Amino acid sequence: MKKIAILFCIGSFAIANAIVNPVPLIILPNHAPEYSLINSVDFHPQENLFCVVYTHNNKIVLYRIGSNGTLNAIQTLGNPTARLNLPQHAAFSPDGQQIVVANWWNQTLNVYRRQHNGLYSKRPITITFPPETLQYCKPHGVSFSPCGKYLAIGYGAASYQDRAVALFRQEDNCFICISLLKNEELPGIPKGIAFTPNGTHLIVTFAEPSCLAIFSIEGHIISPIPHQIIEGCETKISRPEDVKFSIDKTYCAVSNSDQDTVTFYLFDQKTNSISQTTPFSILKNPEAKLHTPHGMAFSSDGRYIAITQFGSIEFTRDGNVIWEKKMRAEEAALNLYEISSPQPSS
Repeated sequence: MKKIAILFCIGSFAIANAIVNPVPLIILPNHAPEYSLINSVDFHPQENLFCVVYTHNNKIVLYRIGSNGTLNAIQTLGNPTARLNLPQHAAFSPDGQQIVVANWWNQTLNVYRRQHNGLYSKRPITITFPPETLQYCKPHGVSFSPCGKYLAIGYGAASYQDRAVALFRQEDNCFICISLLKNEELPGIPKGIAFTPNGTHLIVTFAEPSCLAIFSIEGHIISPIPHQIIEGCETKISRPEDVKFSIDKTYCAVSNSDQDTVTFYLFDQKTNSISQTTPFSILKNPEAKLHTPHGMAFSSDGRYIAITQFGSIEFTRDGNVIWEKKMRAEEAALNLYEISSPQPSS
């Protein structure tokens, strides 16, 4: 069985940092009565527990991975109690005590807190409404800073809508916008977003044109001049959606929705930059069984990567996604892939 070796060099030695089995360990289809985009997935920072966002079903499902690799649904957050409004992205806080959900329709941020029984509150403990400057922006990617005090959001949808990258500070479970780049200040339509490992930069995927950009944060202000931009044919980046760092922070992964691929890039933590513009590895079909990949997450133990996929949707000229009313719900799915332990390589 072919495997994907993820390598980086130290001196004259090549170390296999991870080996991804390109054949999904599990494919989890959406079992809801109606089709929905599955926009995001995020792992708990200390447990093999992850949450999946079913946008048009207005629900978030938490799954636990068993010791034998099986998946068990342990909780569903749903309306009317959860007050979800086309949820786009859900993210665990670094301590695992909160789940923050960005709603696409009304741009609110819902916070759900973990309870003594290990489950999360069925109703949000707080709901933050967007500031006036963001009321016409649609949230896409969401990322907590490593310290847990800040939240970054990439706002991007169709080309005719406003776009932004925003930095929020969390106070009393609510979020205050403290820095913002908007419209012409950005190189494209923001999609995925993540803090770099030391929390001093943001890495953002952009569509139209397709690129990956890194912005520094100086004095809690997002610098308008990118620290680095990765673009061009050699990058294999094409309508990128999510971006996530591996657990050891030596590389990042990017989902390319119109190429059915996930590309991997070495990351230099000292310079907060991508080490080389070409991907050192690509997860692709036919083995990967990807169909419009979107959200991604690495498990906290480094054993798994989860990837959501939309199925056979279509992209319009302005960047919207459309599908037929008769689309089967199970076309949208989550693929779980196994990553082996690091092994030395000659």
